[in-house]
Amino acid sequence: MHIRLSPGTSLTVIEGKSVLFSVRTGQSYGLNEIAAEMLRLGLEGGLDHAAERIALDYDAPAAEVRSDIDVLVQQLIELKFAQAVAGQGS
Repeated sequence: MHIRLSPGTSLTVIEGKSVLFSVRTGQSYGLNEIAAEMLRLGLEGGLDHAAERIALDYDAPAAEVRSDIDVLVQQLIELKFAQAVAGQGS
């Protein structure tokens, strides 16, 4: 699965912290360092790519990392900060 940020949403760093901000709703969502890295990698190369890289970088079980990414992405979709992109493979 691939994801993208919802229209009007940006991922920025404010005072050293990664924050999603929606200009459409005025809402913001703070991400810890690993969640921000998961999101950036997922946006760049897909969620499978993100899981592989995080698992490798942190010497963590790939299935556990992928589960964590799926939970994060589902939250972001529910909060309307991100959207699933169809037709781009896994």
